[in-house]
Amino acid sequence: MRTLNDNWTLGGVPISNRVVLAPLAGIGNWFVRLQAKRFGAGLVVSEMVSSFAVHHQNEKTCRELLRIHPDEHPVSMQLFGHHPDVMASAAEQVAAAGADLIDINMGCPVPKVCKTGAGAALLEDPKLAVSLARAAARGSGLPVTVKLRTGIRPGDLSGVETARRLVFDGGVAGVSVHPRHASQRHAGEPDYELVRALVEELPVPVLVSGGLHTAAAVREAFSRTGAAGVLLARGSLGNPWLFAEL
Repeated sequence: MRTLNDNWTLGGVPISNRVVLAPLAGIGNWFVRLQAKRFGAGLVVSEMVSSFAVHHQNEKTCRELLRIHPDEHPVSMQLFGHHPDVMASAAEQVAAAGADLIDINMGCPVPKVCKTGAGAALLEDPKLAVSLARAAARGSGLPVTVKLRTGIRPGDLSGVETARRLVFDGGVAGVSVHPRHASQRHAGEPDYELVRALVEELPVPVLVSGGLHTAAAVREAFSRTGAAGVLLARGSLGNPWLFAEL
C-alpha cells in the first residue's frame, strides 16, 4: 500500500518521501525552503524566478533568489519565461548555483506574467511550452519538470493536452498539476479526477497541488489521484508542522 513516507526518484534524483514544498511566489526563498525541509519535506521548490532576470544577471535576483542552503537538498528551482534561448541560459546558471532539478512555471494566472507569454499563457502555445522545456534541459543538463493548470478558463482542458505534449515531445521528467483553471485562481473545488486520468496515462511522475490545507485533505488527494506526490503551498504557510504531521 502506498504511503506518503515512501521514497522515490524524480528524473533520477532520490527523494525521501512524497511530500513537497510547492513554489510560493514571493515567499519560497532559501529560508522558507529550509524550514520545510527541517520539518520533513522530501523535496523543496523555489519561488518562481524570472529567466530573463537570471539571463541578464540581475544582481538582486542572482544574489537572493539563486541562493541555495547546503541543507535543503534536493531542491528544485522554478523558472518562468517565454524565450527558449533565455531559458537555456538561465537554466545553465541555476544548475551552476547548485539546483538538483529545474521546474518551469506554466500555471501562474497573474496578468503581468501571462501578458508576456509566460505562466498559464503557455497552455495555449504547447509548441513553445515544449521548446522551453527542451531548452531548460539543454542549458542545465538537469531533469526538468513543469507545474501547470488544467486550462485557462471553465471547460478548457488545454493544460491536459499541454502536459501530454511536454512528456511525449518535451521529455520532461515529471508534471505537477493544479487542477483548477487559471481564471479560478485558488477558488472552487480542484478536479482531482483530471489528475487521476493523467496519472494513469503519463509514463512520468505526476504530482498534485491545490486545496491541500490539512493533513486529511492531503491524504485524500494522494489516495484519490494516485499521484506520485503532493505539493503543499498556501496550506503550509506559517504551518511547517504540516510536513511533520504527514
